[in-house]
Amino acid sequence: MKRVLYLIVDQLAGHWEESVKIEETNYPPVNVKGYHELGLIPNFSYLIKNGLWVRRPWNRGKCDTSHGMKYLATGSYSDEGCYKQGKPWYLKVKEGFFEFAKRYYKEKIEIGVFSNSPWLARGYFYTPVSMHGLVSGHYSDETILKDHAFPWMEEVVPNWNLVHIYFPNMDSISNCPSYGKDSDPYSSKHSYMLFLDKLIGDIIRFLKERDLWDETYLVLASDHGYHLGCSVAAGMGVKTNNWCCDHPPPWDCEVWDFEKSKSTGIYSGGPRRITFILSGGALDKIYRGETIEEAEIIDVVPTIAQLLGIPYKCEGNSILNYRKSSD
Repeated sequence: MKRVLYLIVDQLAGHWEESVKIEETNYPPVNVKGYHELGLIPNFSYLIKNGLWVRRPWNRGKCDTSHGMKYLATGSYSDEGCYKQGKPWYLKVKEGFFEFAKRYYKEKIEIGVFSNSPWLARGYFYTPVSMHGLVSGHYSDETILKDHAFPWMEEVVPNWNLVHIYFPNMDSISNCPSYGKDSDPYSSKHSYMLFLDKLIGDIIRFLKERDLWDETYLVLASDHGYHLGCSVAAGMGVKTNNWCCDHPPPWDCEVWDFEKSKSTGIYSGGPRRITFILSGGALDKIYRGETIEEAEIIDVVPTIAQLLGIPYKCEGNSILNYRKSSD
């Protein structure tokens, strides 16, 4: 059995409407595709160039949350168990993939989860083995990675097969500029994106230096993007493209012309623009450097299930099958 390292970065937009640019710069709003094409994120680019990259993945769910963590945990768009204020969302929910994987493989699989407590509930990333619940806002992405996940993977359970790591900090870098010259990672999404790229580099080096790279699939995904330069942002009183407005509903919106103070009619949908990259040394050479134009958030889990040979049933489809069908 190979290893899968499943990294989720909260509020990491994977792509953007091409017509939107940040005023007085040549930069798009912070997103993986745009920054990769500009050569600003070399470690993300390394994964893309040596992996199977979905150029435009989407979160098309209608659940009463813009997080999408439910979809990344189950591979289905079911509203059952969605996170809602005042609702017992942790009861009577579909078994999550991680719980199913442990029940299916039992002692043959070693699983570790490093996340925040809301996403450790049943139906999300619950597993009846090793869960590490870290309080959002009190642990940085770097601390989660280097002080918790890395030591566990190297010293505590070195024979791990499936590890999930959740990075919450990009989600907190909101209601702020998209682009800023300040190098402080928390001053703008731009600065944090550059810092995040360094953490991706740390993951790559960790796996390579411990001879784990060639036997590991690295799956990088996000739950949602954010509003910027759109009708929702304009409704909040924003006057520029260079301001991130988090991800409240409505999640479908249009690109806004701030000079004319009206919608362009072009679809924006920033909160629906997610990230999905499949990379790692274990990935078959026939997939490396390949791209898929579109896929959905519910396709992440079935892709992991196929890599590990786990017969998990869900609504999504493995992107390995997407590629085969497009040849």
